[in-house]
Amino acid sequence: MNKLTEDGFHKKKDGLIPEMLDKVKPDNIRQFLRMLTKEPHLAALERDKELLTWMEKTWTKDFELDKVDKVTYDVLLSYPNRTNPNKIRILNEQGEVVFESRHMETPLHEDDQHPNFIHAFNAYAPAGDVTGDLVYVNYGRVEDLQYLEKIGVSIEGKICISRYGKIYRGNRLKNCQDKGAKGVIMFSDPADVAVQGTKPENVYPNSIFLPGTGIQRGSTYIGSGDPFSPGWPSVPHSYRLKESEGLPKIPSQPIGYDDAKKLLEIMGGQDPPEEWKGKVEGVSYKLGDAKKTGYEGHKVRLTVNNFLRTVPDTNLIGYIKGEVEPDRYVILSNHRDAWGYGSVDPSSGTAQMMEVVRNLGALKKKGWRPRRTIIFCSWGSEEYGLIGSTEFVTDKIHKLKDRAVGLVNTDVCVSGPIAKPGASPGIHGLVLDALKAASDPTGSESNYYDFWTKWWNSDKERHEVPKVKLLTSGSDHDGFAFSAGVPSVDLKFKDDTKKYKGVGQYPMYHTGYETFYLMNNIIDPDFHIHRTCAQTSIHLLLRFADSAVVPYDLDEIPVEMEKGFKEIMQSNVTNDILIPAGVTFKYVRAAINDFKIRCHEFMSNIETRSSSPYDLRALNDQLMYFQKVFLKEQDVIFAPATFNKYGSSVFPVLRDYYHEIDKLTEEELKNRVEEIKRHLSDLMIYIQMASISKIDFCPGQDPHASGIFTTIRNRTKTHDLVRVLPLKCCPEVDWDVLNVTDKVW
Repeated sequence: MNKLTEDGFHKKKDGLIPEMLDKVKPDNIRQFLRMLTKEPHLAALERDKELLTWMEKTWTKDFELDKVDKVTYDVLLSYPNRTNPNKIRILNEQGEVVFESRHMETPLHEDDQHPNFIHAFNAYAPAGDVTGDLVYVNYGRVEDLQYLEKIGVSIEGKICISRYGKIYRGNRLKNCQDKGAKGVIMFSDPADVAVQGTKPENVYPNSIFLPGTGIQRGSTYIGSGDPFSPGWPSVPHSYRLKESEGLPKIPSQPIGYDDAKKLLEIMGGQDPPEEWKGKVEGVSYKLGDAKKTGYEGHKVRLTVNNFLRTVPDTNLIGYIKGEVEPDRYVILSNHRDAWGYGSVDPSSGTAQMMEVVRNLGALKKKGWRPRRTIIFCSWGSEEYGLIGSTEFVTDKIHKLKDRAVGLVNTDVCVSGPIAKPGASPGIHGLVLDALKAASDPTGSESNYYDFWTKWWNSDKERHEVPKVKLLTSGSDHDGFAFSAGVPSVDLKFKDDTKKYKGVGQYPMYHTGYETFYLMNNIIDPDFHIHRTCAQTSIHLLLRFADSAVVPYDLDEIPVEMEKGFKEIMQSNVTNDILIPAGVTFKYVRAAINDFKIRCHEFMSNIETRSSSPYDLRALNDQLMYFQKVFLKEQDVIFAPATFNKYGSSVFPVLRDYYHEIDKLTEEELKNRVEEIKRHLSDLMIYIQMASISKIDFCPGQDPHASGIFTTIRNRTKTHDLVRVLPLKCCPEVDWDVLNVTDKVW
C-alpha cells in the first residue's frame, strides 16, 4: 500500500499518536526552565550565546535530530549604557536634584540578584538629555491625545508621562513624538499590575503581582526585522540603510510605579476623566497643564544613554525529516532572548518546546518518521522587533510560501491557567481539537477543553463554545502568517482575568522579577500548565505533519470576513462620511457571500475525493495555496492593526484609510474617498479570485478550468508530475516530485 494512504502513522484524518501526550513529563520541563533562567540573556550577549550552544548540543547529541543548523544575520540592536544608566530626575528651582529614579529593580528574593542584570531601558529610544514639564497622557493612544487637544492641553515641547497598557509602547512613543513631545516616561500602574493592592503581602515575591520597584523593559521600534534592511534579509554584503523610519526620534525611559508616584505628585492642572485615573496611592493624576502649589519652579530631566550596535545574531533550526513529503514543513518555534531571566517570556515556551523535541526525538529513535518534515526554530532577538524570525522569513520567503503547512509559536506559553490562543482563520477548530486532547492542569476535568469551557461559561447566562481569537502581531508567527501566508497558531495560557479583574498582560512582564522562583513557586508549581502546553503543541504538530489531508477548514475564513465586514458597515465613518460620498460596499458583500458558498461546497466535497497519491498531493497543494491568495505585501484580509501591533483586524488596509478621516480637508477627503473606492474594488477582486470552483482533482484536469487554482499535468519520460498551481504560473515550470531532495532548505 502506498504510504500516502496507508494506516498507521499516516492516517488520512487525524495523524495523531495519542500515547505521545502521556509521555510529556512536567519535571523535565521544570529542569529545562531552570537552565534557561539561570542568568539574564539579552539578545546576542554572552548568556544568549551560551544557551544557543546548549540547545544545539542537546538537539544534536541527546535528541538526535536529523539536522541542526545555525543561521546568522547581522542586525542592529540597542543596549543600555552599563556605566552611565538612564535616569529621570526632578530639579528644584535652583536646579538641584531632589529625586532620581532607579535604573533596575530592588532584589526581593535571592533569584532576583545577578551582577549582570540588564538596566531598565526602552530599546531603540535614542540617547538624549531633555528637561521640561510633564503632561499625563493616560495610555498615549490616539484617542487620548485627541482628548487633550480638545480640552486645550498641549504636549508640544513637554515630556509625556504615560502608563503602560492597551497599545504597543512603540506606538505610544510615536503618537507623542508626532504631537511634538520632547520625551516620554512610561510606568506600570497598580490598576493594571497590582489589582489586589500594593502591600508586600499582595505583590511579588508573595503573589503574581508587580511591586513598585518593578520596571517593564521593551522595544520601541515600529516594524519587524532588522531596522536597516526592511524587506530584505540582512545577509553579509547586503545593502543597509543609514536611517530607519521605524525608530523613534525622542528619548524614552520606563520606571516603576514607586518612582512614578514622585513625578505625579508634583503635577497640577486639570483633573483627567475618571477612567484615566489609575491606582498609584496618594496622587490625583492631574494632567499637568499647571504646576502644583509649591512646585511651580520644578522641572523634570530625562537622560537616556542608550547606544546602537550592529551584531551577529543567530537562529537555531532543527529538523526531523518527513518520510512521505519531506518538502512540506511543519514548524514549532519560540524565541530565545529575554529582557532579563525570562521565566515566562520566552522561556516557558522554550522549556516546553525542549520537552516536545525530546519526545519526538525519542519516537524517531524507535523508527518513526512524520509524513512531513518537522522543523524546530529557536529565534534570536525577538524582543527587539521579531528580528530573527523576520530575517529568516524574508530570506526563505519563496520556500515558506510554497512548502510550509503550518506553524505553532509558543512565546509566553505559560503565565496562568487559562488558554488564550490566537490562530489564522481555517485552523481555529484544529486548536480546539488539540485542547480537547490535552490534560486539565487542575485535574478537575477529563481534558483541558472541558475545564476551559466550564471557565468560559462561568459568568454567562447562555452556554458558548470557547473562542480562538484572530492572530495579532507581537511574536514570531508574524512573518509566517502575514507575509508568507502560513496558517499559524500563537499558543498561550494566561492569567485568570475573572479571578484577577483588570489584569491585561501578566504583571511581571519584562521585569527583573520574571524569575524561576516566580514560575516554580507561584504560577505553575507542579508544571502541569506547561505539560498542557506541550501536549497541545504535540497534537498540533502531528495533525499538521501526519494528516493525509492538511487539516484546514476553509469554512472558517468567510465567517471571520463577515464579522469584520459587519463591524465596518456599523462604523460611523461608513454611514456618516463614505456612503453619503458615494462609496458602495455591496460588491464586497456579494463577493463574501459567494465566497462563503464556494468554501462550503469545496469542504463538503473533500471526503468524496480520490485518495490516490497524486490526487491527495493536488488537493493539499490547493488547500495550501489558497491561504496565499490574499497576500499582497502582507495579508489584505487578516493582519495586525497599524496603530497597535498588539491588536488584530479584519480588512486592515481599509481600516487604515478610516483613521482620522474626519480631520481631513475637503480636498484630502476627496482623495481619500477615491483611494477607498479603489481598495474596495481590490478587495472584491481578491475575494472573487479566492472563490474556489468545484474542481475535479484528477491528473488530466483542463488547465483552463475556472477558479483561482487549476490542476496541471506535465508528463516527462520518467515521471507523471502533478501539481495544483495558480493560473498565473507558467506550465513550463519544472514541477517538484514528491520526494524532492534530502536538503530541506
